[in-house]
Amino acid sequence: MNQELDVIYWNDLRSKLRQRFPLLTNADLQWRHSTQEDLLDMIAQKLGKTYKELCTILEEV
Repeated sequence: MNQELDVIYWNDLRSKLRQRFPLLTNADLQWRHSTQEDLLDMIAQKLGKTYKELCTILEEV
């Protein structure tokens, strides 16, 4: 995923991720991590995916 996440873009992605992966909670998708990589790594772990797999998914949504 090459695009830097900003607040507006992240809010849109967050809603699409919740639709695609109902096991993700609002708390899982809340930006409380220091870097984009930390946030995405935590989400990938919750989904049982690698960081690279999650980035591919984010590019598709």
